[in-house]
Amino acid sequence: MSDFTLDDHGSLVLLKPETPEAFSWLAENIEAPIPWFAGGIALEPQNMSALLSGILGDDLSWEPDSPTRH
Repeated sequence: MSDFTLDDHGSLVLLKPETPEAFSWLAENIEAPIPWFAGGIALEPQNMSALLSGILGDDLSWEPDSPTRH
């Protein structure tokens, strides 16, 4: 199981924490206000690269929520 799942809807990406470590990482690394939607934080795709690099850099993991775009 990954720490985060990434659900890509095209113009909106949901980053969903799946472990207690992932919830802690978000609390420490994401400044409010970030909109929560469907169990994750809602972001524009252009903001994801740096965020995912930070997740991996802190020895956490992520995987796509689904193999295809919705």
